[in-house]
Order: sequence, then structure tokens, then C-alpha cells
Amino acid sequence: MLGNLLSKILPKKKEPIALTGRELYGRNNVGYPTMQISAEIDNLVSKYYRDITPLIKFYKETFLFKWGPAIINNSLDDEQLKNLSGRNVQMVYLLLFRDMLRHISTNVIPKNASSDWPNLLAQNLLDNCEILNDSDDKDSDVKLQLFAQIEQYDIESEGSQLWVEPIAKLIFVPAKDLYYWHRTLTNAIMKKVSKKKL
Repeated sequence: MLGNLLSKILPKKKEPIALTGRELYGRNNVGYPTMQISAEIDNLVSKYYRDITPLIKFYKETFLFKWGPAIINNSLDDEQLKNLSGRNVQMVYLLLFRDMLRHISTNVIPKNASSDWPNLLAQNLLDNCEILNDSDDKDSDVKLQLFAQIEQYDIESEGSQLWVEPIAKLIFVPAKDLYYWHRTLTNAIMKKVSKKKL
């Protein structure tokens, strides 16, 4: 009797929704790594670069949570998504994020930050996310070489650039797509910065 009464007034337990293999790989290899690097960006920005929070929020919402996952989803088949390294996803996001910061750094210097702040922020992200710390990471040498590059990427010309190819290869996406979206977003942010809209 009491059991029947309780079953009517208490909320029913929802059965967990079973994820397909693709959804599971997407969650584990893209979703979780993206959430981790996003949280680390928020943590560092709130501590050291608070005055550029709107700019960072715009970048993250556009690339980390829309364009980046869309490029991966549209480009990878189930097997590639299964074999995708979350650390590689984080490194690609980190390299492109750092490059965007390098492009705007001539016009944007957060309060109390040094002129080298994009590289310092990127180094802190690399360390806090432990992107290069997995002992079984077969791509660690490639990622280390890519991270060591000190030049900002060429985003002036319409066609693909050689710099994007090893970055795109880390996550199995077409280099031209990654270049197009990075170029588009970085130019949009530079325009907003020049007009003081972020």
C-alpha cells in the first residue's frame, strides 16, 4: 500500500539513455577533453587576465563548442573517432588558441601582463591539462615540436598553409577546413579588437 502511494508521488527513476558507439567516442575523445581545457582557460583567465574575459568567452563559444567539434564530427568516421586522442584534440585547440592570442597581442595586453602573455598562458594550459604527460602517447614528439614553434601562423592568404597540415593530421581532419575556420575566427576577433567591441 505504502509502496503504491510512494510510487505515485515520488519522481520516477529515468532509465539511462544508452549511447551509440559514435556518441560514446565523441563524449570521451572530444567532449571531456574540450571541457577540461575550457575549464583551465577559465581558471587562468579569471586569475590573471580578467579584463579579456569577453574576448576569451567569444573564442571558446565559437571554436571550442561549435566549430571545432563540428569539423571533427563532419570529418571523422566511427573508427577514426574511436581512435582519436583526447590529448591531440586539446593540443590542436591549444595551438590555435595561442595563435589567435599572438595575433591580437599587439593590440591587447591584459592589465599587469607581460608582452609575452600569449605564450605564458599557453604554457600554463599545457602544464595544467598535462597534454604531454601520457607515457603511452605516440604523438608526443610531434606535439612537442608544434608547441615549440614561436612564429604566429600565416592567416593572410586565401589558400591553405603548410603550417596547418601537421596540426590537422593530429585529429584526422582536412587541413583546409581547419585553416579556414581558424583564419575566419581570428580575423573576426582582430576586427572586433580594433573596433573595441570585445
